[in-house]
Amino acid sequence: MKLFISAGLFYPSKLGGPANTLYWLAKSLVSNNIRVSVVTSNNHIDKGLVVFDEWTEIDNIRVRYCSVNSKFSLRVIFYSIKELFNNDIILLSSIFYIPSFFIALIASLTSKKIIWSPRGELFNSAIDGSTPKLLYVRLLKFLFSKRVIFHATSSGEKNEIEKHFGSNVKTIVIPNYMELNEKKDRLVNVGKYFLYVGRIAPIKALDILLLGLAKSDAFMKTDYKLLIAGGVEKQFEWYYKQLNKILSENLSLKEKVVFLGNVEGDQKIQLYADAYYSMLVSHSENFGNVVIESLSQGTPVITSHGTPWQNLVDCKAGLWIDNNENEVAKSIDKVLAMDEEDYLQVRENAYKLALEFDVYSNIDNWIKVLQ
Repeated sequence: MKLFISAGLFYPSKLGGPANTLYWLAKSLVSNNIRVSVVTSNNHIDKGLVVFDEWTEIDNIRVRYCSVNSKFSLRVIFYSIKELFNNDIILLSSIFYIPSFFIALIASLTSKKIIWSPRGELFNSAIDGSTPKLLYVRLLKFLFSKRVIFHATSSGEKNEIEKHFGSNVKTIVIPNYMELNEKKDRLVNVGKYFLYVGRIAPIKALDILLLGLAKSDAFMKTDYKLLIAGGVEKQFEWYYKQLNKILSENLSLKEKVVFLGNVEGDQKIQLYADAYYSMLVSHSENFGNVVIESLSQGTPVITSHGTPWQNLVDCKAGLWIDNNENEVAKSIDKVLAMDEEDYLQVRENAYKLALEFDVYSNIDNWIKVLQ
C-alpha cells in the first residue's frame, strides 16, 4: 500500500501541531510496511536541518521540502500532482491550503482515494464569517463531497464537517495520536507555575486567560506564575501587543507572567513535567496536541469547551470550562485549593489518559481506514 501526504507544514517545522501529528502518523505507518511519501513546504524550518527542493528520507519517510514564498506554491502543486500518480491513497491536510484544491481535483479525475483532514478550519471561530471562505467551502462541497472521505479528530469536528458538506458525507473520527515523550522526573528546585505552550494567536484566547488570572485571588496572592512558551507570527504581532497592554494596565499581574518565546526539545518536556497545571482556553481546537504533551508528563490540564477534552473531567485529569474570565478564575482557585494527596492522584490520572493516545498502540485504526 502506498500513501501520499500533502501538507503545508511537516516535521521539523516549528509551527503548528499538524506538522508533528502527520510525521508521527507517517512514521508509524512506515513501521507497518506502508510506503509513505510527503510533499510539503520549507516554512518555519531552520536552514541546515533538512535538504530543500530534493527528495530526502526522514525516518524512512520519503519527503520533498519545497522552497516557497507564499501559500500558492507552484512547486508544491507540481511535485504533489506528479507524486500522486505513484500512490494508492491521497491524504490532504487543511481545507484552505491552496495546493490541496488542485491535488484533490487531479486525484478525483484519476479516481484516486482521497482522505481530507480539515484540521479545525471549519469551526465558526476559524471561518469567522468570511464570505470568501464560505463560498470556497461551497465549491468544495459541489466538487468533492461525494468523492472524499473526511477525517475529523473529534465528534465536534465531525458535526462541523457535516454542517458544511451535508449529513451524507463520509466521515471518519480518529483523534490525533502521538509519539509520547519519555516521562521526566519533576525538578524540586523550580518555581511554582502554570504553563501555556503554543502559538500566540487570537484563537488561543490568551487575553481571556490573562484577565482570568488577574481575577483569581489564589493566583494573585501566591507566588505562582504563568509561563507562556510560544512564538509570535508576524500576522499576530498586534495581538502580542494587546496582551502586553493588558499586563501594563495590571502591574501586579505583569510581575507574574513570563513570555519565554519558542521552547523546544527536552527543555519543553521538562517545562511540562514541572508545571502545576497546563492551560489551553482556546476559542476552538479540533484537537489540541499540547494537551497530550502535558498529560504525558503527568501534568493535568485546564482547557475550554472550545476543545474536545471533556474526558479530562471524566478521567479526573483536569478541568473543562467555559473560556471566560470568571470561569478561568474559578478553575485556578479550585486547583490551587487541592490538597497534596488529591493533586498527586490527578497527576497519575493524567499520565494514564495520555497513554490512550500513543500512536504505535493505535495505528491499526488508521490502517483499517487505508485498507
